[in-house]
Amino acid sequence: MEADRNEQGLSLALLQFHPSSVVLLDAEGRIRSLNRNAERLLSTTEADAVGKSYTDVFGESLSQRVFKLMLKGGAEGEARAIEATLPSGRRAKLRATAGPLKDARGNVSGIVFVADEDTSSPKIEALADNQVRLRDALRRYLGDNVAEMVDARPSFIDVGGQTQTVSVLHADVRGYTSIAEQLPPDRVVSLLMRYHGAAAKAIRATGGTIDRFAGDAILALWNAPTPQEDHVRLALRGALAMCDAAREVGTDLGYGIGVHTGEAMVGNLGSEQYQNFTAIGDTVNVAARLQGQARAGEVVCSAAALQAAGEGVRTTALGALELRGRKTPVEAYRVEGIDQ
Repeated sequence: MEADRNEQGLSLALLQFHPSSVVLLDAEGRIRSLNRNAERLLSTTEADAVGKSYTDVFGESLSQRVFKLMLKGGAEGEARAIEATLPSGRRAKLRATAGPLKDARGNVSGIVFVADEDTSSPKIEALADNQVRLRDALRRYLGDNVAEMVDARPSFIDVGGQTQTVSVLHADVRGYTSIAEQLPPDRVVSLLMRYHGAAAKAIRATGGTIDRFAGDAILALWNAPTPQEDHVRLALRGALAMCDAAREVGTDLGYGIGVHTGEAMVGNLGSEQYQNFTAIGDTVNVAARLQGQARAGEVVCSAAALQAAGEGVRTTALGALELRGRKTPVEAYRVEGIDQ
């Protein structure tokens, strides 16, 4: 008897880890146990269900189908397709079986019911399609890196940030104001989309995360949200690739780009009602000010970025630049190229 009780206790514990909805009944049809998946399926809890007749817990519709399962050979373990109204009032398609539960000596001690919801129903397929569209939308709005973090870690969307080292690229279109004055708004948008599209592709190809588009400006980050060992060099490569991509699009517009590296506050900043993944701090401001020193098709970086990028970065020294809003000048360099 003690062995039977131990085995029964083990069986009840193991059913909690079963991926299907599992309900154990005694020989008279009263609930003995059910796992968490069954609790969700039947909209109940084990504490409320134990000791009650399965007809009360399953509801009239599902109870009738389960009774027929037992009569139609569920004892052999064959899963059958059934459709029933669940206790919550929701109509569901299930693959289910019901049969005798036997003890260690082969004696029938009750009934086991096992069910899986059929995910081939149109509503389930529509939900899956919606999830795919949502993921695509996340990638378009947030970029691949941030979208993957949101998808993999729901807690990632909580408001908050942390201080960390990042490489920041700030780019602005030269000549945009005069072109916007001459062209209709739809032509301006179309032109900007062509250039921004090429720029975004170049940034993402080098592992960058686009923080935001602000009209004709682009802010991008490396080493966030995921760490990148050579993030400074990647940021400089991304900046040069942006210039090349813009030239391939045409001669109407060109980017002036600034790159700097250092500590910034990075994370989901804003409020509970509105937030975005971004970086703030002096590092971001310096990148923006360096961008202001670059002509169309030029990349200007700080001495800190040049030193951290390693060997093989070809530059022209610009000296210590007085940057608007900063008391301390910044040693700057025009980036000509990077050796392989």
